[in-house]
Amino acid sequence: MIDYNTIITGSYNWSYKAENNFENIVINYNDTSLAEQFVTEFIQIKNKYYPDVPKIENDFPLEKIIKRLETLKNFIILEDIEDLKSGTVKLIQYNFNEDIKTIIDAIVQKEYLMAIAKIQIFINSYQQLSIWKDPEIAGLKLEIKTLENQLNAFDNEKIELEKLLSDFQHRHTSELGEIILEILKLRKIKYKDYDKKAQEAEDDFNHYNEQFENEKDKHQFELNEDERKELKNNFRKASTLCHPDKVTEEQKDEEQKVFIELKEAYDQHDLEKVKRILKDLQTVNSFCSQSDTISEKEQLKVIVEKLRQKLQQLEKEIINIKESETFSTINTIEDWDIYFNETKTQLEQELQSLTLQIES
Repeated sequence: MIDYNTIITGSYNWSYKAENNFENIVINYNDTSLAEQFVTEFIQIKNKYYPDVPKIENDFPLEKIIKRLETLKNFIILEDIEDLKSGTVKLIQYNFNEDIKTIIDAIVQKEYLMAIAKIQIFINSYQQLSIWKDPEIAGLKLEIKTLENQLNAFDNEKIELEKLLSDFQHRHTSELGEIILEILKLRKIKYKDYDKKAQEAEDDFNHYNEQFENEKDKHQFELNEDERKELKNNFRKASTLCHPDKVTEEQKDEEQKVFIELKEAYDQHDLEKVKRILKDLQTVNSFCSQSDTISEKEQLKVIVEKLRQKLQQLEKEIINIKESETFSTINTIEDWDIYFNETKTQLEQELQSLTLQIES
């Protein structure tokens, strides 16, 4: 953990071998609830194995902060602005915590609805930390949070890989599809008197024509490089707030709908829709982690095992994509513009050659 804010989990020794073996790490930024859980675990480990070392005073007293936040929420509801200002000042010493900083910023900017929503989310998340008594339950809850974040990161990676393949296919069809269809038509004519080759040419044409028509029906917004980066960053932020594997069973259906809508917007390069979904999720995010609502040890163990299995399955799927011939080919292309221009030239030459053969 770095600066009470950034958490790095996983295994990666930064060697070429590690990269080729698909070893990985997951980096979590600004998940201060998760950071607090790690701090709590570190303190418990230190106290267990080094009981004689003087205890360090907690610089983030949760119970006190939660009470202050509940008071601030009441000040907003009562429209008591003067007391709200003075109460906010008392929280400034804790603004190294990203959640506290966001709440303070919302109050200063008079975005009171946002402030109340953020306060409630903070209380719901952090209150769990102050009531855990059984250290094994605390450990299981921490493991669930970590696995959920790893699942989210792996799922994002898989989505990115699938999107890379899909974007390449879409551009390939858009820029080269008509020429390829013309070539396949001419091959049908060229081999019409050869039974086996004629059938192969017919099948090739029908298969590609179907693919061509499907791609034509797809709509994608045109984005520049900066907009594509913004789209990717906003999608990742939103996906962490509405990932179906991170919530309770009661919320799965609702979250699944939001996640599907988010992914469809991402696939279509619909930056404005992705931004809107992210804003909605950030304003009022009522989704809860499974670890925030369950305290039975056996239930927590079942959840841990399910998450581990899903993580293993996702890792296999990612490796299969990376080891595929299609991905390997695309991954070697340094500049798509150059690739498509050169490929178009080659196809035009092939089309011209076939035309001459048939006419002669």
